[in-house]
Amino acid sequence: MMSNQPILLLHLEGPLQSWGERSHLIYRDTASFPSKSGVIGLLACALGWQRDDDRIGELSSKLKIAMRADRPGEIMVDYQTVTSSRLLNAEGKRRSNGDTILSWRSYLQDACFIVALSGPKELLEECKTALSNPKWQLYLGRKSCIPVCPIIIDTTNDYSDLNDAMEKFPLCHRHADSILYEIESDGNEGYRRNDVRVVSSERIFSSRFVTVRRFDAKEVSNVLK
Repeated sequence: MMSNQPILLLHLEGPLQSWGERSHLIYRDTASFPSKSGVIGLLACALGWQRDDDRIGELSSKLKIAMRADRPGEIMVDYQTVTSSRLLNAEGKRRSNGDTILSWRSYLQDACFIVALSGPKELLEECKTALSNPKWQLYLGRKSCIPVCPIIIDTTNDYSDLNDAMEKFPLCHRHADSILYEIESDGNEGYRRNDVRVVSSERIFSSRFVTVRRFDAKEVSNVLK
């Protein structure tokens, strides 16, 4: 008889979230699910690791991830302006292309996700401890996106694998009638997400394959309090 996998469960909920995947200069997008690099960055933030720390890449490679959209939220695009007349460019000169920077930034409104991570038990416990007492402020993709509740749920051995956790763990309140979840594939099945950071000090990413599955919310009897 196969033993259950150790799994770390996270609760990502807030008025706004943003998980960029194809952002470029003044256009900042958000994916419909959290990105793996974003979740790993969240763990690194709790652990107090700098952005260029090589341990971040090691952490990403050791953990498999699944994400469930209990409440997918709605995309909002915020038009922002930043006055930069007092700022110097990289050459130490005043900007010659105007005083104001324009930016379009996308956010998910009122979304709620359950994230499950599997990997070495000791590593999951280390992440759990860090999330319970984080070194730095935790946020949902961008620093302006503050969670409304503790991110850490717990580590558990109640589920056989990530699929089992996604389909049996209690749903968030005000959940959708039809539940989508995304799980990391072992091979080349599903579709690609370009959200695995390969160079920590720069925004260079590689892709991974994920599979999206759906089930009826009525199949889950419990709701998170």
